[in-house]
Amino acid sequence: MQRMLAVMLLFAASLVAVAAPVWEKVAATPMELVETPSQEIADARVVDGAIVLTLNSASTVKVFTILGQLVAQQKLEAGTWRLPLSSRGIYILKAGSSTKRITL
Repeated sequence: MQRMLAVMLLFAASLVAVAAPVWEKVAATPMELVETPSQEIADARVVDGAIVLTLNSASTVKVFTILGQLVAQQKLEAGTWRLPLSSRGIYILKAGSSTKRITL
């Protein structure tokens, strides 16, 4: 019984140790460059194993795997952001009403 409890505690600790990726601020977007954005996502690309995203306006950004599993969700302000990802694959990026497909 104690051995099973110890195994369960180790498993639970390993789940806690796996952290979701977090967006890192790269640069702010000068307000004079943002006129009337038609979409929240100005640009999205892959650079050195990370998604680099430029937003026209503040919005909640969600990243999903191609199978629909949520990878990251965070409210971001306008500017350029970087999200390092450890797994290669196809991701869906949603910000407000904008959606982009990203291949890493």
